[in-house]
Amino acid sequence: MTAPPLPSWSALLGTLTRQVPDLTVCLFDAGHRFLLCSGPWLSRRGLTEADVLGRTVGEVVLSSFAGDVDALVTAALAGRSAAAEFAVDYTAVTGAPGAVWEISAAPATAPDGAPLALVTCRDVVRVRAVDAARSTSERRFRTAFDTAPTPMALLATAGGPAPAAVSRVNAALARLVGRTPGTGREWDLARAAVADDLVDGGLAGLVERALRGETDLAVDTWLRHADGTPVPVSAASSPPVPATAPDGTERTELVLLLRDTTAELATHRALTEALAGERRAAEHQRRLETLRGDFVAAVSHELRTPMTGILGNLEVLLDGDAGALNPMQALMLATVEREAQRLRRLIEDLLTTAHLDSGGLVVLDDAEVDLAAVAAAAAQEVAGQLTRRGQRLVPGLAGPAWVRGDAGGLRGVVAELLSNAAKVSPEGGVVRLSCRPDRGEVLVAVADCGPGIPETELPHVFDRFYRTAHAGEQALPGTGLGLSLVAHTVSAHGGTVSAESGPDGAVFTVRLPAVTTPTHLAGSPA
Repeated sequence: MTAPPLPSWSALLGTLTRQVPDLTVCLFDAGHRFLLCSGPWLSRRGLTEADVLGRTVGEVVLSSFAGDVDALVTAALAGRSAAAEFAVDYTAVTGAPGAVWEISAAPATAPDGAPLALVTCRDVVRVRAVDAARSTSERRFRTAFDTAPTPMALLATAGGPAPAAVSRVNAALARLVGRTPGTGREWDLARAAVADDLVDGGLAGLVERALRGETDLAVDTWLRHADGTPVPVSAASSPPVPATAPDGTERTELVLLLRDTTAELATHRALTEALAGERRAAEHQRRLETLRGDFVAAVSHELRTPMTGILGNLEVLLDGDAGALNPMQALMLATVEREAQRLRRLIEDLLTTAHLDSGGLVVLDDAEVDLAAVAAAAAQEVAGQLTRRGQRLVPGLAGPAWVRGDAGGLRGVVAELLSNAAKVSPEGGVVRLSCRPDRGEVLVAVADCGPGIPETELPHVFDRFYRTAHAGEQALPGTGLGLSLVAHTVSAHGGTVSAESGPDGAVFTVRLPAVTTPTHLAGSPA
C-alpha cells in the first residue's frame, strides 16, 4: 500500500497556529529570509504573510530588536536552540496594544538537507496577568487561612488508593494540638485523627464521605494533642474542589474546619450531673411529702375518734343531762366545747389535705345553689366569732345568685374567708360580705379592715401551710390550711379565688360560673 503524501510545511504551520491561537510560527532559510510565517504577530504589525515572505529579518522586524531576533536565527541555523524575551509598544506603529514576546528558535532541516531556523513567538502578557492574579489569590487565601481564628486543615489527594493527606494547617489548629504550623506538612489523617467508634472513624470517615460527594459533612470526633491526650472537636468539611499542585500535577483539595468542644462537653457533663442531682433531690422531696402526708393522715385519723367522744360528752354535760351546772361550770364547759370544735375543724382540714395529697378527690354535690343564701348561712355560722370580738358584719347580698355546686362546700369557703377576716381585723372593726351577679359569673367578696397583705406575700396566701408575717407576729390561730382548701374547693367548682390588698385591708374575691336560668324556674309561667 502506498503511504499517503506528507502535508506541506505551510499546512503544518497553519494547523499548529490554528490550534494555538496566541502562537506565531516562522521558518527562515540560511539567508535569514522568511519562508513561512503565521500567527498573531503579523496582525500586531499590520502585516500579512505575503508581506513578509522572501524578506529578511532586518527588513521586517522592528529595528529596536531586529538584531536580537537575527541572532536567534543565526544560532538555530548553527544547530543551537536559543530563546529571548522582548517587550514591544505597538501604539506608535499600528495602534495595537503592547506585547511581551517570548521567542524561541530551534534548528530545522529542509527536505533537501539545507539548514533552516524554526522560530516561535508568543505574547505572554495575558498569561502572566492570569498567573499574577492566581498568585495573588493564592497569597490572599494562604494569609486568610493561616491567620483565621478557627482551627483549619487543608487536605489534598492525588486520587487513587492513597488517603487524603494534610498539606497545610493554620496557627489556630497548631495551637489546639500543641504543635507548630510547620509540622503540619508531616501530618496525615492516621496520625492526626483519633478513631472514635461513635462517629465511624472520625476525621478519616468524614473525608471519605466528602470525597464521595456526600453532603452531611460534619462529625464529632477527637484529635490527638502533642502530649498524647485527646482533644474533642466538632469537625466540618468543605466540598472537594479540583486544584493544581505547585509542581503542576492535578489533585483534589478540601478544607476541614474544627471547633474545640472541650468547654461544651464539660458544661454538658456539669449540667447532666446537676440534673441528676436535682432529680435525686426531687425524688427525696417526694418521699418526704409522702411520709408527711401519711403521718398527717394517720395522726388525724387517730385524733378524730377521741375527739368525737370528747364532743359527745361535752354536749351531754352542756345539755344538763348529767346534772345541773352552775354558771361558772357552764362557762368553762362552753369554752372547752368551743376549743374542741376548733380542734375538730383542724383535724378535718388535715384529713382533707392528706386525702388531696394522695390524689383523692373531694366529693361534691352538683346542684343549683343560691350563693347569696349560702353566704348568708356562712355569716350566721361565724356570727359568734364576730360578736366575741365586738366586730360588725356589713352584708351586701344581692340575691338570688344561682350557681351549680355543693352548698356545704361553698358555705365552708365563705365561712373560712369570713373567719380569716375576723382574725386579722381589730376588735370593733367592720367585715364586709357581698354577693352579686357579674357578666355571667357570681362574685362573692369578703373585705377586712386589717393591716393588709404585703405585695411579696400575696402570691403565696393560698399555698398550703403558709402563714403571713402578720399572723405569726400576732400569734393568730390557724395552720395555714384554710385558704389552700378554699382555693381547691373553688377550683373544683370551675371558679377562681384571688386576693388583693390596699390601705384599708385585704379583699378576697371568689368567682363562679352563674346559672342563667335555674331549672326550678325554667318552667314557671310568664
